[in-house]
This record gives sequence, structure tokens and C-alpha cells, in this order.
Amino acid sequence: MARKANLTTGIQVDTTPETTPTLVDLSGIESLDWAVENEVQTGYFISDAGAGYSDVTAGRMTISMSGKRIIGDAGQDYIVGMLGSWGSSLKTNLSITEGGQTYTIPVSVELTSFTGGAAEELEAFEVTFHSDGAWTVA
Repeated sequence: MARKANLTTGIQVDTTPETTPTLVDLSGIESLDWAVENEVQTGYFISDAGAGYSDVTAGRMTISMSGKRIIGDAGQDYIVGMLGSWGSSLKTNLSITEGGQTYTIPVSVELTSFTGGAAEELEAFEVTFHSDGAWTVA
């Protein structure tokens, strides 16, 4: 059985989503968590003698990241610059390379922390990306 560390995961954010994409590395990330939420339609057909069926009809992803704030990192600075924005101003694209595959995901950005912590600690950085439409895998 093989084990895999997250050390090979590449994370990039699009800093110019309104024009030609500009993907920049998102540095300082120590933890990355993926969650997939699916819409499942279920039921039972009389013609199948009551055996149940289930169809996954839709889905979305939530990708949460946390780490340390790095001032001057283009990806982090772009996200922190969204503070106080709402709606379409929080939409961009995320690119994650994992296990030889690249996921390109249109997202809405939820900045949850970019400062704070104990006196001897580095400042925190936390962001959650919510998928906003269909993603591609290449």
C-alpha cells in the first residue's frame, strides 16, 4: 500500500480573471482540504421489484487552505486585496496540480483570516474556495 505526502501539490490562483488568465503560485499554505458535495436523486421503481436507484446529478467542491501570511506573495496579496468585496468581485480561477492531474476550477473566494495569532507566531492565512461552475481535469 502506498502513501503520498501533499508536498507535490501545486496551487495557483488567477490574478486577472476578467482578462487573459495570469496564474501565480499561492505560497505559505500548510494545509489543504478538499470536500465534495453531491446532489443525489434516489428512488425505487416498481419495475425493479422495489430495488433502489441513485443518480448523482450535480456536485460542487470546497477547497480550504490554511498557512502563514506571506506579505509580497502575489497570490496571497491578490486574495487579501479582495477584503471587503462581495459578489462577482470575489470570483476567480484556481489551478491545483495533484497526482499528475491539473484541476482548473472557477471559484468564489472566502477569505477567512489574514492576520492574528500569538505574539511569537507568524500571522495566519486562511482561505476557502467554493467551486462556481464546472471544473476541468487534465
